[in-house]
Amino acid sequence: MSTTPTTLSLSTQVVDRIHARDSSLWPAPETGSDLDWLGWLELPNALRDGVGLPSQNDLEQLADTDHVVVLGMGGSSLTALVLADIFNSDRSDAPSKKLTVLDTCNPITVRDFLRTTDLRHSHFLVSSKSGTTIEPLSLEAIFREELANLGEKASPRFTAITDADTPLARRAADQAFRAHTTTPDDVGGRFSALSAFGMYPAALCGMPTEAMATNASEMYAKCREASESNPGYALGKFLAENAASGRDKLTVVTTDSLKMLGTWLEQLIAESTGKRGTGLVPISGEPPLRPPDYGEDRQFVRISLASDATSAFHHQLQPVYDIVLNDPAEISGEFFRWEFAVAVASAGLGVYPFDQPNVESAKQYARQVLDEGTEPDLKTMSLSDALGLVSRLGANNRYIALCAFLPESDELNNAFSNLRRAISRTTKMATTFGYGPRYLHSTGQLHKGGPDSVIQVVLVQDHATHDLAVPGTGYTLAQLNRAQALGDVMAMHNLGRDSLLVSLDEPVEELEAAVASW
Repeated sequence: MSTTPTTLSLSTQVVDRIHARDSSLWPAPETGSDLDWLGWLELPNALRDGVGLPSQNDLEQLADTDHVVVLGMGGSSLTALVLADIFNSDRSDAPSKKLTVLDTCNPITVRDFLRTTDLRHSHFLVSSKSGTTIEPLSLEAIFREELANLGEKASPRFTAITDADTPLARRAADQAFRAHTTTPDDVGGRFSALSAFGMYPAALCGMPTEAMATNASEMYAKCREASESNPGYALGKFLAENAASGRDKLTVVTTDSLKMLGTWLEQLIAESTGKRGTGLVPISGEPPLRPPDYGEDRQFVRISLASDATSAFHHQLQPVYDIVLNDPAEISGEFFRWEFAVAVASAGLGVYPFDQPNVESAKQYARQVLDEGTEPDLKTMSLSDALGLVSRLGANNRYIALCAFLPESDELNNAFSNLRRAISRTTKMATTFGYGPRYLHSTGQLHKGGPDSVIQVVLVQDHATHDLAVPGTGYTLAQLNRAQALGDVMAMHNLGRDSLLVSLDEPVEELEAAVASW
């Protein structure tokens, strides 16, 4: 069950210790890394100097490209996902190129992308810190083959974004890519928003990276001050002190233009704090609830863009921390504020924020399923049976993690939103929602290493009729997608944690029926 974290006294001295790169502020990492992983502190000023941005040669070579596609997972893609949503084509000052993020192995989604995209005018950024991430490499193989079928030379259509001397970097050195953009090895993926992982695609698409660099540097300067007015310190102290009082469900409420920021925050918060049986549970994208439906385990952060309507913010939320951005370009400063805040909060929670010791287990089980070609003996439930069990398992301080290995769509998002509202109204428990495999690189660490208060519901669907083979691998996207779902359930069961496997035939209809039955 959930363990209420304790906190040390978070005096302003923590600010100087972070900037001094004093790793003794946190417990020793469980993974035994000898890096201090604090290189993210240097990124605002590096960005101001143009580090991580496309060169003039890059911009000239890709002048005829009208679509930039990021292939990545977790920290290698989530910043781009946020920026694509904020600086979208509906704005009067929209970027010159379209930005799409593909962080899925769902064959239906990938087939739809191929059907609606002109690959000959697209450029692919293969983003992976380790250079070995299976999802973007699988998509890369598919798109290279598709370009070859169109009679196009594939290599000029791909840029590698990765650390130095990774397998991906070595392939780039062998001319398999147009170029290789290097990322800093002492910056973990979820702290890399202001590196090339986030800023290279932003600049390539014509987003206001100069203004973003200025805003990031200004936030860095504010977070350098050892005072109560330091915005990163103040936020981090708020998070840790509320968690120490039993409010470990950090509920992030945003206005419409910032809705994807919650997805980025999920990874930063969950993967940084969710270990040693403690952690902050980020709740993002939650539908508005009635005040009685929020449990006593909640704390709230409201983030708004000043130009957005804020009618959804009128209901009273307590305790609450308010953040207002006056301009979309201030998002870069927000990235840094939250990175600093999480480093502060982790010190208060007594966890090391820069490793993810439990993430690898699900990958290992998924690889085992792929290699053996047989599925483990896992009980599959109907949605109605799973929700009935959820109700019986529910208790104070528990939460429901809905994890969908399904094709993302607005219709499905709405159906899950309605289900989340129904669950909270019936059980008073908080809910999270994430698509697989995205959540594996985000909240997956929290599910396994954080408080034992999670009830995970993994939802799968048969995609055999829409499948795509991954060239050179011996597996298909549907097989990879299912292996990842099964591997995560196996990893959870191995830890003695609640994880239910649900098979759906018609996801939207079955979700709507479940809501109606409640």
